[in-house]
Amino acid sequence: MNPKVKLGAVAMLAAAAMTTTSIVSATSATAAPANTAARTITAEAPGFTKPTPQGQKNAIALAGKAIAAQEKSLAKSEDDVFTLEKATSVGGAQYLAYNRTYKGLPVYGGGVVVATDGAGLTVSTLETAQKTELNLDVKPSLSARKAANKARTLVAKVESVTTPKLVVHALAETGAPRLAWEVVVSGSSKTAPSVQHVYVDALNGSILSNWDAVKMGTGNGFYNGQVTIATTPSYTMRDNTRSGLACGGQGGTPYTKSTDSWGNGQGTNLETACVDAYWAAQKEWDMLKDWFNYNGFNGRGGGFPARVGLNQVNAFWNGSYTNFGHNQANTQQATPMDVVGHEYGHAIYQFAGSGGGGGGGNEDGGLNESTGDIFGALLEHYANNPNDPGDYTVGEEVNLVGQGPIRYMYKPSTNGDPDCYSSRIPNTEVHAAAGPQNHWFYLLAEGTNPGGGKPASPVCAGPSSLTGIGIQKAGQIYLASLQLRTTSSLTHARARSATLAAAKQQFPNSCTEFNAVKAAWTAVSVPAVSGEATCTIQNPNDFSIAVNPATVSVQAGASGSATVNTAVTAGSAQNVALTATGAPAGTTVSFSPASVTAGQSSSVSIATSASTPTGNYTITVNGAGSSVSHSTTFKLSVTGQPGQDDFSVSVNPASATVNAGGSTSATLSTAVTSGNAQNVALSASGAPSGVTVSFSPASVTAGGSSTVNISASSSVPAGNYTITLTGTGASAAHGTSFALTVSSDPGGTTWQEWKQYNAGDVVTYNGASYRCLQSHTSLPGWEPPNVPALWQAI
Repeated sequence: MNPKVKLGAVAMLAAAAMTTTSIVSATSATAAPANTAARTITAEAPGFTKPTPQGQKNAIALAGKAIAAQEKSLAKSEDDVFTLEKATSVGGAQYLAYNRTYKGLPVYGGGVVVATDGAGLTVSTLETAQKTELNLDVKPSLSARKAANKARTLVAKVESVTTPKLVVHALAETGAPRLAWEVVVSGSSKTAPSVQHVYVDALNGSILSNWDAVKMGTGNGFYNGQVTIATTPSYTMRDNTRSGLACGGQGGTPYTKSTDSWGNGQGTNLETACVDAYWAAQKEWDMLKDWFNYNGFNGRGGGFPARVGLNQVNAFWNGSYTNFGHNQANTQQATPMDVVGHEYGHAIYQFAGSGGGGGGGNEDGGLNESTGDIFGALLEHYANNPNDPGDYTVGEEVNLVGQGPIRYMYKPSTNGDPDCYSSRIPNTEVHAAAGPQNHWFYLLAEGTNPGGGKPASPVCAGPSSLTGIGIQKAGQIYLASLQLRTTSSLTHARARSATLAAAKQQFPNSCTEFNAVKAAWTAVSVPAVSGEATCTIQNPNDFSIAVNPATVSVQAGASGSATVNTAVTAGSAQNVALTATGAPAGTTVSFSPASVTAGQSSSVSIATSASTPTGNYTITVNGAGSSVSHSTTFKLSVTGQPGQDDFSVSVNPASATVNAGGSTSATLSTAVTSGNAQNVALSASGAPSGVTVSFSPASVTAGGSSTVNISASSSVPAGNYTITLTGTGASAAHGTSFALTVSSDPGGTTWQEWKQYNAGDVVTYNGASYRCLQSHTSLPGWEPPNVPALWQAI
């Protein structure tokens, strides 16, 4: 049996987006060049409609109502508060994750996930891991210092310890809820890095639970051939179009050079290794967007950097970045597609749903390792690179330890791993414990006898013959199921239940996918779960709706037209009533006829008035049927009347990143586009609470410019915000958008307790500056004036 080789992971929010980009050619292998930039994806096209902005608003409003209506099933106490943490989408479904606090303290295990349809009109799932209403004293008996010392015992070589944070530990599987200190200890064991998240009982000092952010896996060292990668002039291996992606050496700094040509195609060359890792990470990002409507590796547009040159037969994800070593023969770096896909798969797993983290225990660890293998296979199939065609083996080309593939997803027992689930899995080594879910995924995607050169796959229970639904649909269901996580740990029983619920959410008008998910779990001996979803088609009649042309252009005061086309997509035709929303002031939208039978068309008339503001608008056409409703959009472009005074507005730069408590500025410019110059009053909207926007001057004559000053208070939550800057004149009004990113990085140099400082770091304390003399983790009472051995006044 091949030995299991560890690979790990870490997660970090994106770096500030840059305004310039360079697409470059890079050689990463001696294999024949492949024009991967012009690749053709042969898998099935996505079968979903992305949620609209209105659908997203509907979902947030509906989720709040659902939580209020289900307080009893959520075990809500009068001291509980739910706060929306993130809203993500997979396919056509939306997933809203809420954090719970109790008397102001975060509740670990108390998160809630609400799943809705794309329109935000129907709740399909409401999940939480907390089963007991909280009634606790939140005053700890154990000090933070003692909790930190207890947590340190789980890491052999400690490098840093975070400030202990008081929380309520409410995971149902660990017993009654307890007050706890949450501590993160970074360092290493004798053989691998470790980032332990430890929960210490705040009353008696026992360890309630812990999990390690460093996750291990295996992969291959295959090279991708001649590829194109996005870099930043001049020239840095950092992606300014996919936030947070970068690649460099062990110091964490992205590679930089004077030319935009990277790598020499040699297996031992580290720059070449970065080409492989960086290109594969970009393709995985694109796959998540193109195949699953998923935004970045954390679902919110965030990515993470990669490092190469690790002097180990290993690769890992540590919660903040991926790190890649080399094969045992040291003839090539471990940066092939399936290794990269595997490690970034750990990042996807860590940030999905409201559970967070990587979980603890071998069963969860096996599911986490399987997640990496699944995303490695998905990436290979999406990338469609002839140097490494998509398959379901892990490590098939790198020969990592001289014994061929590490795992076989279609038949794990080929390499001595279990094909199916049993009571032994929770005590099985995590890489071997990946076997049952890997086997399930292959059966779901390909079936038992897929043909076309793909291997046959056995079953352990149930029917002997299964038909697959395709790897893209299988991946869509699995990614959606991860969004339903409400606890840091996952079991095969929960995975079965979540994937069945996800299949219903992703394919609401079909039971084919649902039944395939169920049959595949049965085939790997994961039994039915009490209360799991069932599938019946309630409304077999369905239709589609579209508008042609997609853009209608008119002058203010004039009219335009388009055609609404409907078609029966399932069952029988039904009556469809047509309405429209989103028209600008002074504009009417009418239909002739106002209702049609599915399969018929209607004419849309758009009538503007002389007072209709010029600009571009999105109009939504709604079709309400007797069994289902659908909507579509078209663009309306309104131009000024001939000779009318008009102007344009623009802002430069159009985006910026600030730390909470910081500020930035930009220049808003105006230009006369027709007629005479007019006075333009400037205003802003859409700024989040705590962000102020001012103009200097507050109004200009068209053709002039103004400085936009944007300040973020220290209380502004980290996130991405769109601020609309509007110029209002006597005859027209126009707006432009400014993208503001508020970072969670405090960005300052003020000395803090429980923070890792390195020699040379400069801090301020009570207005004075000090330089760090020795690397250390600061403790209470260790402020610079009191410890001259550690700090030097400057």
